[in-house]
Amino acid sequence: MFTSEPILNKFAAGIHNVGMWIDLMIFGTIGILILTIISCLIFLNKVKKKKRIEKIELTENGFLVNYDEEITQFQWSEIEKLTGFKVDRLTTDDICLKIESNNKTSYATEEFQGWRNFMNKMLIEFPQIDKNWEGIIAKPAFERNETELYNRNKNVG
Repeated sequence: MFTSEPILNKFAAGIHNVGMWIDLMIFGTIGILILTIISCLIFLNKVKKKKRIEKIELTENGFLVNYDEEITQFQWSEIEKLTGFKVDRLTTDDICLKIESNNKTSYATEEFQGWRNFMNKMLIEFPQIDKNWEGIIAKPAFERNETELYNRNKNVG
């Protein structure tokens, strides 16, 4: 009465059946595998980040840089320094621009939405910048090629 044998015989009559144990291991392993795959898919779906915001927009007297909803606004007149450089991304290079004023710094790349419009306007606002600066920085490959494009202190006559 105090052993588990009578309970097992009542609820698991095939306890001594090897075929039952093999089936239990096979179907149990398949069940665990399916549940693991489902939970991984659910986890990856939740963890998947929304697409990063990378945008540069022109405003009335300047522009704003939006990087993952961190927005930095600049007026053309407050720009102290512009530095162009290239970042090696193994299969491609990314042309970048460091934008500095006296109290804030931001970065933008050619992958930013609005980059071409911004470049066209920037070259009008700062005519001393070589219009082919992106092409110059692009070569040679695998080098940062950091170049100061504009410096208010140096460009003042």
